[in-house]
Amino acid sequence: MQREFTIACSDEEAPGVMKAAEYLNEQMRQIVENNQALGADRCAIMAALNISHELLVARENIGDDSEVNDRLDKLHDQIDDAMDAIRQVAI
Repeated sequence: MQREFTIACSDEEAPGVMKAAEYLNEQMRQIVENNQALGADRCAIMAALNISHELLVARENIGDDSEVNDRLDKLHDQIDDAMDAIRQVAI
């Protein structure tokens, strides 16, 4: 939004911080495009709420992945058991 800030971070963190700043800037631009009357502070708050919502939804979806991982672990155990049974027959 045509403003620059100095952010203290390590060299390793810099690319991620720049990516986050670009993402925030894009979110704020979209909000301004939809409502020209918003001030910069209110626009930043709206963008932060949108990004927070995206994060929470993503975290919920990651929680669903834990169920998938549990199922994969069980399938892996079943495969191991089947392979052990095959090895016993082959001996």
